[in-house]
Amino acid sequence: MQTSTRTASTLQQTEHVLTMPLQHYRNGAHNNADTPQFHFIVPLNVGGHHYTSTLPVLRKHEESMLAAMFSGRHIVVKDKDDRYFIERDGTNFGHILNFLRDSSRLPPLDKVKDVYQEALYYGIKPLADILRRYRPIREEEEVARWAEQCPAAQDKADEIADLVLKKFADTLSRTSRVVLQFDQEPCWESVHLEGSTGVSTGSYYKPHDFQQDESHKDHKCPLPEVSMGEMSEKERGKTLSFFDHYFEKLGYKVEILPGECREAVWSQKITWPGDGLDSITIYCTKQIYTLTFA
Repeated sequence: MQTSTRTASTLQQTEHVLTMPLQHYRNGAHNNADTPQFHFIVPLNVGGHHYTSTLPVLRKHEESMLAAMFSGRHIVVKDKDDRYFIERDGTNFGHILNFLRDSSRLPPLDKVKDVYQEALYYGIKPLADILRRYRPIREEEEVARWAEQCPAAQDKADEIADLVLKKFADTLSRTSRVVLQFDQEPCWESVHLEGSTGVSTGSYYKPHDFQQDESHKDHKCPLPEVSMGEMSEKERGKTLSFFDHYFEKLGYKVEILPGECREAVWSQKITWPGDGLDSITIYCTKQIYTLTFA
């Protein structure tokens, strides 16, 4: 009989705790009729997604937006069902609550990017710090940082995107190619071609006549459609990686292949006694990059 009485008393006390308003500023001037009062159990409506949590969980990290919302210092809007309303897509809010309840509960890998953005929005710094170690987050932040450091990369990405759309409109082909080139010093390769077969026998020294000829100095590679300007080797690599990430977000699969111009800019016939007529051909070997979009 005594045990039954104690059990009933305990249940009554628990019910009282779960339903009573929590006092935030018990001894201060804030404890007045204008101070919002929250029950221990907090019903939430996050962009149409319904969740239920408790006040200690929502206040766990004092610097967070959720802690500020339910601190008693702000009026929090309710919906028609008396749920506290947060104007935010609530699809991934459950992962935020799981972490607040248990810091070992992390989102699956395919949700990391989305939950990271939610952690930043709600100011859950411990969760954001953990997710920042993940490769997708680290790469995305490095790409964003490079876009800030090199605004020309974003401008060129937009130029390439417009060119790809134009090519699609012209051909309706699901595959497009764009050739780009970074500014660089002239680079030549001299090749010896056998006259009878036209087969290359390998590299050859650059003839004196080529060195004296000024015409090749005005050579412009015909393939590149986008000129990238002058960049260091490291900057080129970062810019190409930026393009890869940028176009992936736009729904493209991009393959970036390095190549050379290989246009013949100068040629000279050579007569070898008893061996027939050969030629020396000079090719431009400036580097180009072909971006294939699918």
